Amino acid sequence: MPIRNRFKIRPLERLRFTALLLLLFVSVRAEAKVARRPASVAVRPSFSFVEKKLMQSGFSSGFVRDLMASYEPRDFRSVVELNVLLFLRKSDYHGPQVNDEAEREVRKFSQANIAALSKAEEQNQIPSSVIASLLWIESRHGKNAGDFHVPSVYLHLLQAPRVSVQKYLLSQAKKFADRTTKAERKEIVLRTHRKAEWALAELRALEKVHRWKWKMGSDFRGSFSGAFGIPQFIPSSYVRWARSMDAATEPTAQPNLSRPPDSILSVAYYLRDHGWRPGDADSYVPALMSYNNSRDYANAILRLAEKIQSRSTAGDDR
Repeated sequence: MPIRNRFKIRPLERLRFTALLLLLFVSVRAEAKVARRPASVAVRPSFSFVEKKLMQSGFSSGFVRDLMASYEPRDFRSVVELNVLLFLRKSDYHGPQVNDEAEREVRKFSQANIAALSKAEEQNQIPSSVIASLLWIESRHGKNAGDFHVPSVYLHLLQAPRVSVQKYLLSQAKKFADRTTKAERKEIVLRTHRKAEWALAELRALEKVHRWKWKMGSDFRGSFSGAFGIPQFIPSSYVRWARSMDAATEPTAQPNLSRPPDSILSVAYYLRDHGWRPGDADSYVPALMSYNNSRDYANAILRLAEKIQSRSTAGDDR
């Protein structure tokens, strides 16, 4: 038999050989695709990273234990995206909120809380229309206070400078802008570090309220930036500026920002302490921008408050 016939491949074997080659080709393509896939797809929160960072930063073991026990990883990606990348979306978000519905709801809220608003205005010289308007813009008077687990928000942001998270954020910038400049990409990386430092400071404020017997459980909810309650205070603002309307009769009463009276008094105290001066129009925008660093935000509140005041002056009881 000629040598060439000894190695003749039969049709069935040829079919199997072809199938094997095809399978090998598909496998190689799949592996190459995974290798090219951005790290963003696989980015996950790291419990060990968080716990190590907290302990190295000097937090008490009890506080760290309670934080880690309640840590919710599910919103990790959306929290880091919104906090780090939202600056790319340049638009007036607050202005359109000044509409007929807002005016009706602010008037209704003002009537329902007239005693608390009057007391806050008397003590702090902040117009009740401004307080009620701010609380509408912030949370729709508590109807839209947020569903993010507040302690977890700060634990998420603590991880923003991780290289894998930075790569993820750079890959997701397209969600917030059609294109990004070299300067904006550099800013994204810088913001991961600033947000982590900010989160660390807010966790220190949370540790203080933890010593006041606050629970870090699943019902502690707020915005994607870790703000909570009707006025959307962050923890450090709560520690410094939150006030209880019952403090005169109950000196040890802790402010409850899910209650309108405490929210009203806290906002009034905050704005006064940040430079609001009655009759000095030039002080209004800076005071409001200390609450939210957006001129559109400040202008929206002042415009809504002006609508409320003008209606009241005209005697319109709608």
